Formats: sequence, C-alpha cells, structure tokens
Amino acid sequence: MKKATRRSTTIRDVASAAGVSVGTVSRSLNAPDSVRPATLVKVRTAIEALGFQPDSRAQIMRRRHTMTIGFVVDDIGNPLHATTFKAVSAVMRERGFSPYLVNTEGGADNEAAAIDMLQHGRADGVIMTINSEQDAGTLKRLEQLRIPSVLLDRDIPLDIDAVLTDHAVGMQQATSYLIGLGHRRIALITGGSDIRPGRERIRGFVEAFRQPDLEVPTDLIRAQSLSADYGFREASNLLQREKPTAIIAAGNRILVGVLRVIQQNKLSIPGDLSLIACDQTDLALLYPGPITLIDRNIEEIGRTAAHLLLERLGSPDDKPAQRISLPTRLILGGSCAPVPA
Repeated sequence: MKKATRRSTTIRDVASAAGVSVGTVSRSLNAPDSVRPATLVKVRTAIEALGFQPDSRAQIMRRRHTMTIGFVVDDIGNPLHATTFKAVSAVMRERGFSPYLVNTEGGADNEAAAIDMLQHGRADGVIMTINSEQDAGTLKRLEQLRIPSVLLDRDIPLDIDAVLTDHAVGMQQATSYLIGLGHRRIALITGGSDIRPGRERIRGFVEAFRQPDLEVPTDLIRAQSLSADYGFREASNLLQREKPTAIIAAGNRILVGVLRVIQQNKLSIPGDLSLIACDQTDLALLYPGPITLIDRNIEEIGRTAAHLLLERLGSPDDKPAQRISLPTRLILGGSCAPVPA
C-alpha cells in the first residue's frame, strides 16, 4: 500500500484499502468488539499503512455522551483495587459518570486491548494501572491514547497524569524499625524493578541500612512479582536456606503467600520470625493480631485519581501532566520483636 499523509487520508481511503465498507471502518474504530477479528486486522493494517488519524474533536464529542470512565486493573482479586474503585466511583458518580471496570489479569495483550476498547467510543477517560512500565507495546498504546487518562502508582516517560505512592519512605521506616530491634538478616519480598513500587521499596530498604553504615543484605532481596505464588515460593526458599530473622512482605498479595509458608512451617509470629506487611487489608489486620504495616490511604488515592481525571476532562490540553505523590507511614502491630539474645 502507498503511504499517504495523515492530512490527506480519509476514512474512505481506509475502507478502500481494507476492502470493507466505511461503516465497518467506523465500527472498528468505535466498537471494535462488534467487528470480526479477521476484518478488524484488515482495517487496522490499512490504518497503520496509511497513517490515518481519526478526527479527534469529533471523537471527543461522541465520547463525552457516553458519560463513562474506564477503570483498568491487573488483578481484580487484589482488595486494594476494590477499595480504589469504590473511591473513584463515589467521586465520578457525583459528576454523572459511570465507572466501567476492566480486569487485564496482568497481560500486556489484555492491557492493549482494554486501551483500544475504551478509547474507541467506550469511555470518556480512563484510570488504570499497568503490569510493567517497560513493555514496549503497552507504552506505545499509551503514547497514542486519545482520551484523558490517569495512571495509578506507575511512572513512565509519557505526558500522562499519575497518582503515586511514596513507597521509599515507608519502607525505610519499616526497615529502620527492625534494625532498631537488632535485626540484620531482614528479607524483602516485593515487585520487580519494572514497576515503580518495586524500585522505590528496594531504594528505601537499602537506604535504611546505609544510614547507620550497615551492610545491606542483598542476598535476602527478592524482587520479581507482587503475586501470592511468588510470595509463597520466595518465603519458602528464604526460610529453608537463608534463615532471615524478619521478613517484609511488600505487597498485600505477597503477604498471602508468606503467611501460607509461616503456617505450613508452624512458625510463631513474632517469636520465631518478625513480619511486616503493606496496607490495611482484612488479612493484615486479623492475622496474627495485627501485623505491623507500611500503610497508605487507598481511598485518597482513588479520590485523587478521580479528581485529576475530571480536571483533564474539563480542560484536556490546558496544562502539562501532573504527578501527585501521596505518603506512607508505619503502623506498629504485634508481629515484630527483638532478636533473641
């Protein structure tokens, strides 16, 4: 196909190149799930080859009538996403918007599909988290996003509003607290460096050791995933081989896996092992009564994201992207004790 300039290319050109009707191209743009997959591939191939860009003003006018915003998460089983969604929903419904929940299960292809679906006529804006900040396909989709958006706890080099958490400060406080109790063999289980929470938690952990000029136990850092299965596997390996005196489960799903290992090994908390977790989930508050936590205001995160999106819907091009960072704090529970003499 001969590549045309964006200005000269029309929807009729796309239809002709793809061998479909103008109506099919329109549905491919605005309601892709109503188009057969093989046809959708033809249309998208023609769009890319021709460099076609839909009239953004017309699309925005159409989308504003939906009065819907997308809320995209990577794990619907994560209780924090439910809390955030409730807070977002409360703010948006006051303004007449209906939230639309999409679960991607952490898959990059699912994230791309969710972005496509929402921006092609399904939503006026989107609040979302992504599984990786380094996936080229997801970043390309976000760069091409034509509706207002807000990222949750992700930091990427694009002009997109974001609500962040100051994970490093809370992690430094938690680690310093354990150091003050005499612990040196402190294990950290957290997300990978491909997402901001993982990077910032590692940074806070390392800084806590460096301030009193102690050796950082890098052999006890496990940073690849926020899943319960990862927490279970790494806690099992650590307790069998490395013998830490304390574990920081830096993720509420990680905590689920760590507690399974503790139960299976019939360990006493804090008698045999000190434990610190993240966020006030029901599990953290109830077992083992309650756990010392690195806490943050999840409802405030949701409300802040909703207000940012509303601002952007009201004036989409008037100001640069905002990045708002909200604090963490250490809440002492009953899961930590001094190292036995």
